[in-house]
Amino acid sequence: MKKILTLTLFTLIFSNGTAFADDDDGSLVLSFAGVASDRQNESKYDYGLGALIEANINDHFGIETGALFIKRRSELFNTGGVEVTQSVSRLHIPVLARFWVTDYLSLAAGPFVEFKTGDVKTTGTIGGAGGSVETSADDSTQFGLDAAATLNFAVADKTGVFVEARYSMFFDEEDDEDFNKMFYLAGIKLDI
Repeated sequence: MKKILTLTLFTLIFSNGTAFADDDDGSLVLSFAGVASDRQNESKYDYGLGALIEANINDHFGIETGALFIKRRSELFNTGGVEVTQSVSRLHIPVLARFWVTDYLSLAAGPFVEFKTGDVKTTGTIGGAGGSVETSADDSTQFGLDAAATLNFAVADKTGVFVEARYSMFFDEEDDEDFNKMFYLAGIKLDI
């Protein structure tokens, strides 16, 4: 199944519109973005980068994939001034169906896979004192579903500057942990 999905995805991306011969609206949209993911119970953000490619079947529907480098934080415990969190850098690879309401607004949903790209850092804080220790206790691969809403300030077709909010729902989330499931993108889209 994984090989069939991969082959279909590469066919859509690299066909450059030839798979949509009956439709003159097929195009590719490249997106380059900065990524910010929020931390639980804090007004601080972790930052990353991303690149996405979307194969448009027509003006209103496309399939998007790419890679986003983000940091995920998981709060394991936070009660009475005692807090334990884990953080790890991840490569987030989505495969989303994107619906364009207009060239300025789109909604997307679909599965993702994330790969751990570094060591897990576990941090504990008691009152104002704290410490950290390196561990590799986290899963190296995670799966889930993404939902996204995009506001695109288009200047020609879908080419423009965009902002986006994404929500990730993990399949293997533990009941007693709280992930930072929201992350935000800002960057440019190039409709080629």
